[in-house]
Amino acid sequence: MTKHIFLWGVAMAMTMLFAVKINAQEVVIVNDIRISNITTEQVGQEMVIAMDLHLDDLEVRSNRSMVIIPYIEDWDGNFKELAQPIMINGRKQHIFYERNGRKSNYTDALEVLRENGKPQTIRYRAQVPYQSWMDNYRLSLHEDMCGCGQILAQSGSDIHEYLSLPTTAFYAYAEPEMEAVKARSVEGKAYLDFPVNQTVIYPDYRRNPEELAVIMQTINVVKDDPNISITGINIHGYASPEGRYTSNARLAEGRSQALMDYVRRLYNFPADIFTVESTPEDWNGLIEWVSASHLADKEAILAIATSDLEPDAKDQKIKRDFPATYKILLADCYPALRHSDYVVHYIIRPFTLDEAKEIIKNNPSQLSLYEIYMVANSFDKESYEFRETLLTAATLFPDNAEANLNAANVLAESGDMSAAERFLANAGNLPQAQLLRGIILMKQGDIAAARILFEEAQAAGISQATDNLKLIEKFK
Repeated sequence: MTKHIFLWGVAMAMTMLFAVKINAQEVVIVNDIRISNITTEQVGQEMVIAMDLHLDDLEVRSNRSMVIIPYIEDWDGNFKELAQPIMINGRKQHIFYERNGRKSNYTDALEVLRENGKPQTIRYRAQVPYQSWMDNYRLSLHEDMCGCGQILAQSGSDIHEYLSLPTTAFYAYAEPEMEAVKARSVEGKAYLDFPVNQTVIYPDYRRNPEELAVIMQTINVVKDDPNISITGINIHGYASPEGRYTSNARLAEGRSQALMDYVRRLYNFPADIFTVESTPEDWNGLIEWVSASHLADKEAILAIATSDLEPDAKDQKIKRDFPATYKILLADCYPALRHSDYVVHYIIRPFTLDEAKEIIKNNPSQLSLYEIYMVANSFDKESYEFRETLLTAATLFPDNAEANLNAANVLAESGDMSAAERFLANAGNLPQAQLLRGIILMKQGDIAAARILFEEAQAAGISQATDNLKLIEKFK
């Protein structure tokens, strides 16, 4: 007698270019056989099917045999038996099978001796030539209790288990907002050397040639680009805590003004694009440096630096209480606290699609997120260019929810779910992100949880959510 004991259905979007792999969760079938790790994969012109059959709870009488015959079929009556049936023999039947030259009604069967009461797993793998009707198929397992092999006499009413996982899905990409003005900035930190108590910049003095060159290079990169217009330059000068606070205030302000005058004269910039600030003593920088150090008096110095004492009193207390450590600060820390921070603000002109497609090749940072999205949409959604453009957007705008969502989508559609989930974690609660989370759950077999997220996305107006809900019903 042949009995149809299990049916597992999968709809596959086949392609001759890429392998498509589907994984099903564990399924329990009759006769205490569990099946897990079900995978189906199209590799070139072959359909490869694998699964684990767990026999731990199966009892087979010593003189009996059970044969499981896997095959695939579609809803229109097409079917293809897999090449190798699975024969599970009791001990006496196994001996008879061996003595009989391994002959049976099932040629080339995978024969297994069942050791009742012991854990036992069969790893099954088979492949069949791909045919077009397999785009929408289900995997069936039949049990032959008599060894007669009358598969075609099987009635469909004997199906006991049925699980269907959709493998296609409908994704929703998010169009980012267009920037009215592409305002950007570039910043740096300069460590100019000044003679004691002076505020005049000497370009050839000590480290100044190198430090001034770095500032000029930063400005030149922006100034020489025809697509960019400088809108402002901010200079913020700092002095170190040693000496009197009033003197340090004068030095920090004067040296900031000196740097502004130097840059303005060099480039003939108008005065109104500059803003100049100063901090007399960089105690925050001192606290940061000491916190990262291994000084023996680290905690005590931090307690003084963060106290409510006046700046001069703080410096004097550190110098008086910890003279050896103070010398270390003078040599290794304080020079780095005498610095001028600068920020160059600029705007980038908008680009046409054709311009953006050229600029993204060499200078993608000049594009807005919206412009990159338009470039991506100019390519076929199955193309390498579409994928890479959206991944570039997520790299340039790592904190943007839409950029992360679109990168997650394109990775999920290509089958890289682990990478997709990393980007999805930064996509916030966008309804399109909830849709993708539902798709991932659906592909993992958690249909109930997927339905909840699809319904949330549907309520937010995402039409693809409706399509996915229909997909669930179709393969229910």
